[in-house]
Amino acid sequence: MRTPAAVAAVAALVCLSTACAGEEPAPTSTASAEAPAQTPEQTAAQTPEQTPEQTSASSSGTSSSQAPAAGAGASVLTGVVGEEGDPEAYTITLLDGSGEPVTSLPAGDYQVRVTDPSRTHNFHLTGPGVDETTSVRETTEVTWDVTLRPGEYTFVCDPHPSMVGSVTVT
Repeated sequence: MRTPAAVAAVAALVCLSTACAGEEPAPTSTASAEAPAQTPEQTAAQTPEQTPEQTSASSSGTSSSQAPAAGAGASVLTGVVGEEGDPEAYTITLLDGSGEPVTSLPAGDYQVRVTDPSRTHNFHLTGPGVDETTSVRETTEVTWDVTLRPGEYTFVCDPHPSMVGSVTVT
């Protein structure tokens, strides 16, 4: 036979576990004043999950590879997300072969070597005939062979649009 106190204790436990089951823990963020904090749900809604196959494939038809193979005459550009020692830093850069930031380039064939050590950022390069991206939730080093035609190209972190840069190709 059950006592009223035991029944009340079981009922209280059931109520507590039911009430807590629907709650999510408060999101934590390491965002700086430069970028607004986002919950994992907002990030996932803005950037769909990609498999490694999708990450290395390109919607523009250019090829991607993990091991860079220098194309004949292709200049090398370096895309970097985050900073050395702080991969979650809110910085994104595109550098030329001498390590200087790129703002303009002549049209032509390029290899873009991207270093993306962050699980909260990605590197997304778009412009005339180019649409290449790394995954937000994966860290990677990838090389894209691209042909840059005259026009404006943008590199951005999709979940943090304040992390953006552009290059004019003539």
